Amino acid sequence: MRETRETLSWGYSCRPSSIEFGAQEHTACHPDRDRRKGDAGLSDSAPKHVHAMRISDSFLKSHLENVFWIGGGACGGKTTITDLLAQRHGLVAYHQEEVLAEHKRAASPEDHPALCAPFQGWEWFFSRPLDEYMQALLDADREYFEMVVLEAVKQSTHSVLVMDGFLLDDPRLALRLSDYHRSVFLFADEEVIRDGFFDRADKQDLVAVINTLHDPARTREHVLNMVCALTAQQRAKAEAACVKVLVRRRETDLSAMVAAVEEHFGLASG
Repeated sequence: MRETRETLSWGYSCRPSSIEFGAQEHTACHPDRDRRKGDAGLSDSAPKHVHAMRISDSFLKSHLENVFWIGGGACGGKTTITDLLAQRHGLVAYHQEEVLAEHKRAASPEDHPALCAPFQGWEWFFSRPLDEYMQALLDADREYFEMVVLEAVKQSTHSVLVMDGFLLDDPRLALRLSDYHRSVFLFADEEVIRDGFFDRADKQDLVAVINTLHDPARTREHVLNMVCALTAQQRAKAEAACVKVLVRRRETDLSAMVAAVEEHFGLASG
């Protein structure tokens, strides 16, 4: 069940300014290091705080020129369109959820308190008040997105990537890490989310967990309310940030949406 938890319990957000890596404050060393303090040349007068390393957005942007970013909300078509673009244009598709478990194993409570927050059971996880539920997801993604940026820098050295999965708490960061025509946000109307969220293949682990809880029907409704509220909130932020936003509705044709993304990215269709 651990892998299921790692897939289901994260969310989306990002800092509006520069990416920060490393702990902001360290008040304790690794136990083995404490025991070797004398051998390592450390003393009681050694600094008690280690400042976080800050890497400017402009520097990161210069190393992300081979990356297309596809973000947005649930049921917006991110994964499908990412795979189609990769197939049509010889790009490398990167799906953040597929590597989440690996990245979480590298997280530390000091540097990533949201990703490493204690898990108190599924009833607790799904029954939290909407504001608390949404904020927990946003906080977790704020920490996770930094790992994704590093991965993008590394993998785009020799390949052109199309990155799928982020839902930035402040979408203005997309314009700080990429040009306007290198990022797009895909959202779905509430009726599309409510019609199809739990029918998706990648949500069947979630459905299986919910079906073991005390009141599955009520839990499903609560999850849908959270997803719809989070999507509406982040869509409003993206539109206010003047990034490229496309909205999927019941009548939306997938091929037309793909063509719109291709045109925005400057990729030849066909």
